[in-house]
Amino acid sequence: MTDHSTNIPSDPVTEAQAVRRFAMLLIVVVASAMSCAQIVQSMPLQSANDRSRWETVWSLVERGTFQIDEIDAAPGWGTIDKVRHEGHYYSSKPPLQSTLVAGVYWCVKRLTGWNLTDNTAEVSRLILLIVNWLPQVLSLIVIAMLVERYARRDFGKLFVLAVASWATLLGPFTSSLNNHSPAAICVVLALYPLLRVITDGERQKRLFALAGFFAATTFTLELPAALLVVVFGAMLLKADSKRTLTVFVPAALIPIVAFAALNCVVTGSLSPFYSSYGSEKYIYEHEGVPSYWSNPQGLDRNLDSPLMYFVHCTIGHHGLLSLTPVWLLTLIGWLGWRRWPECRQRTMLIVGAGLTAVVFGFYLTRTQNYNYGGNSIALRWMLWLSPLWLVAMIPVFDAWGSRRGFQILSSCLLAASVVSASLPGSNPWQSTWLLSLMERWKWVNDTEPPPPFEFGHPLWSWFPTLGDPNAREELATVTFVGTSSRLLRVSNCGPVDSVAGEFVLELSSSRSLTTPGIQNMSFAWSPLEHTRATLPSYVSLAIDFEAFNAGQKSSQFLTSADGGGALQHDELLAAQRLVTGLPQSVEYKPGHIRYLKTPLRPEKAFRCQRAAAQVLFQPQHFDHPLRYRCDLWLCDEIPFGVAQIEISITDPTTGQMLTFQRLTAVEASPFPSSDSSKPH
Repeated sequence: MTDHSTNIPSDPVTEAQAVRRFAMLLIVVVASAMSCAQIVQSMPLQSANDRSRWETVWSLVERGTFQIDEIDAAPGWGTIDKVRHEGHYYSSKPPLQSTLVAGVYWCVKRLTGWNLTDNTAEVSRLILLIVNWLPQVLSLIVIAMLVERYARRDFGKLFVLAVASWATLLGPFTSSLNNHSPAAICVVLALYPLLRVITDGERQKRLFALAGFFAATTFTLELPAALLVVVFGAMLLKADSKRTLTVFVPAALIPIVAFAALNCVVTGSLSPFYSSYGSEKYIYEHEGVPSYWSNPQGLDRNLDSPLMYFVHCTIGHHGLLSLTPVWLLTLIGWLGWRRWPECRQRTMLIVGAGLTAVVFGFYLTRTQNYNYGGNSIALRWMLWLSPLWLVAMIPVFDAWGSRRGFQILSSCLLAASVVSASLPGSNPWQSTWLLSLMERWKWVNDTEPPPPFEFGHPLWSWFPTLGDPNAREELATVTFVGTSSRLLRVSNCGPVDSVAGEFVLELSSSRSLTTPGIQNMSFAWSPLEHTRATLPSYVSLAIDFEAFNAGQKSSQFLTSADGGGALQHDELLAAQRLVTGLPQSVEYKPGHIRYLKTPLRPEKAFRCQRAAAQVLFQPQHFDHPLRYRCDLWLCDEIPFGVAQIEISITDPTTGQMLTFQRLTAVEASPFPSSDSSKPH
């Protein structure tokens, strides 16, 4: 007997829904995997901004204090985002987020035995996976639920989710400890329950609680988001006043009270430290070193007019539309809000446009902060509004999503935005690609030119002055392998009797330094050929005082120490290498003013001017030239005018640094020694 089974026709709607949901799942999974890879590969302590927060995290767990003096002095940890308060350094960032992350760090440390100083990369990446990556995955899932519920066309649902996953400039911030990506996540988690109430008419208490808690948490991360709390509260109050007052408000008070209480503990007031920007907390001098904000550099110099700032914030090098052109679809959604009669989120279009205009206008009025958020890949102060911008796209796709021309145009905008969001990689603390391009083309220039040398003449030696007769200076070296030994003594023995107007420069060295792995190269200051040779224990050179102070080349101010006139060719080359610090004579270029602490005066930094010179030189038995570079810290308070010298030799073909040596002044006369027991 034959069994005739009935063929049940497939439901095309159900099949289309299954395919769409699988595509949405695929978008979320791929975006999450890419974000995870970015965090795992990211460099720790990327910028002063995130280091400021990491310093608080370390201090809370390791020292039980919000003061960051100790960790800020550690190599690689220093930050400019700090304030001076009651004799100590504090992060300028609001303390609530750092306190919560410190709790995560405490757990990680107890479970793994790792700490942030010895295992910086491993610990910071693990923490970022917990505090950044997991919430980001959750937010993408919620966005998928939002577009599935409120967008009508499949193309629009997939498109908006793709924008959230790949095309915003929030992506690179996930690999850094920051406040912008968590704030945007909180907006998503507040927005979805809000829409469920005001659009779908649902009245569950959990929706009011979630909207209140996450809207208020957004405020603790981005202070202008206080307006978001007010607007969301007003919308829910209109929908259900009882549940708003009994559920939304108490839930919102939890993060707000925690935020205010911690501010009182740390700052002594309800406001975080950065509300006092421009005050003595930011502008100070400590141990001879003025704060960065006493003389900010680059974009922080605030050189643009209000009109130019507006242009660059919209269509310029930090433009919302130029860096992420897909937001043009958001602008269309706002401008055409009356044309979307079937849109159930018309109120949210008005709210999103209004909040964006108010926040944008707020930052345009802060003329003292015209720095585009500092050195970062976006106008980062506006990024927390991104979820509201996504919602404004939905009615545009509902109306035009079936048109082939619109699909092509929107896809091109998406592709351009994805490229822009991908270029920074895992480091959001760098110039935007548009700013880099404009700087290369000389369209913009925010760099302050270095001042001329304060001693008033060109520099052809690593010492800018000859010092008084009987002046003496000793420098100690720290090599890249960490050894330390006295290497160089410089003395001025006064005029040479037989040659009026000349001074003798005596240099002595305790040992030679050779480049590891390169047998045919000796220390860069060797007066001999670049072979494996030992520096003589004593070198005496005569310098023409007038020629030196006139800024003439080393070949013109170097003469014979015995008064015999000009040096022979080989003697001149050796002498030039000695006084230049490089294998070939080259002029030093002036740099910016910096501050340096040395053993000469450890309690107060010297005000120094940087200078540098470099040259390509091919040593014997080497098949290509190497880059020799000498960096100076010049200071007129020290004999011979040099506080520190840094020598590096780099292979330009690979970028590998072959050797690095730092010589720092440890004794000088006339100058008080850091150790009075040492003989002068």
